[in-house]
Amino acid sequence: MDESYAKDFGPFENTIWLNSASEGPVSKVSVDALQEATSWKVNPAYLTHQRFAEVPAKLKNAIGRLINANASDVILGNSATYGIHLLAKGFPFQSGDEIILMRNDFPTDILPWLTLQPQGVTVRQLPSRLAIISPEEILAAISPKTKLICLPHVHTFSGQILDIETIGKFCRERNIIFVVNVSQSLGYMPIDLETWPVDAITSAGFKWLCGPYGTGICWMKKELREKLNYQQAFWVNVLTEEELGSTGDLHFTPQTSAKSLDVFGTANFFNFVPLTAAIEYFLHIGIANVSTLIAERVERFITSLDKQSYTLLSSTEKEKRSALIVFSHMNREKNDTIFRKLLENKIFLAKWKGNLRISPHIFNTSVEIEKTLDVLHGCT
Repeated sequence: MDESYAKDFGPFENTIWLNSASEGPVSKVSVDALQEATSWKVNPAYLTHQRFAEVPAKLKNAIGRLINANASDVILGNSATYGIHLLAKGFPFQSGDEIILMRNDFPTDILPWLTLQPQGVTVRQLPSRLAIISPEEILAAISPKTKLICLPHVHTFSGQILDIETIGKFCRERNIIFVVNVSQSLGYMPIDLETWPVDAITSAGFKWLCGPYGTGICWMKKELREKLNYQQAFWVNVLTEEELGSTGDLHFTPQTSAKSLDVFGTANFFNFVPLTAAIEYFLHIGIANVSTLIAERVERFITSLDKQSYTLLSSTEKEKRSALIVFSHMNREKNDTIFRKLLENKIFLAKWKGNLRISPHIFNTSVEIEKTLDVLHGCT
């Protein structure tokens, strides 16, 4: 198992962080980038107009390379919710339209759509036979009123991967808008928007990308974006140089560019400069290589976990695994005690809906995996 990238993170001060699905630690290259950006604010003479323009431009370029999309179609947000809100508040839904979601998905993918119910939009949270919704269950639920489907790429509470290709094909055939939250896959699973059958993606920037908190990414097809009625009027992204220099009345022209949908304050150098560095770091390693490295850590944990005492909720099939490993003691009542025992040993993971979840990244070492397993096996 290649552990050479551990040196690029930390120091973790004798703690073991196995919770990148919640919050990824910033790497040393991001810390260096932040320090440079901070120096621009320490001495504002360095905070030039050129830097104001370059900060969002460089980030969009890095994101475009990450998802194989045109940088001009990238929208900068502050969370995964931001992109979903753009669609929920901006798309011209009509009374009677139907939105299909997955029950027991993370609230980000559900709550924004529920705000449409008072205007007559039907929001259906589909139950599934297993942990995640299947393409067949989606197909059976689609009706002539179905306008949009929003799903995660990787399910937060089970770590299972949804069949985006098949569901996307169904949507394309029926002219249904397909929105995918890639917060639990972007950064370690290759995503190619040239081939992916989706209309929009949204993601946090602070999980697997290891960017600062308060960062998010959105992309949507130009045809979809141009249907939105979501006008933001802020000078950095709307006014031309000529208009900025004018002493006369200002006028607003309705916008449809991705730039006009960016979160306010896109020269947010304290967040966007280190996020750019984080993305470029992973691009340098290669997303396919990152995926392989994480898969090694996942494999080591899954194969060594005591199956007599613990059961996996995540997939046991290698080709269907994500970086999220969700498991439980056979006696679920013990999970609280086990979680506390791990914390006592300075091992940080997540506990969601009564289950335990680890999410190793490339900075995690075999020693950390083994220590975690030792504590778990000591709790049987």
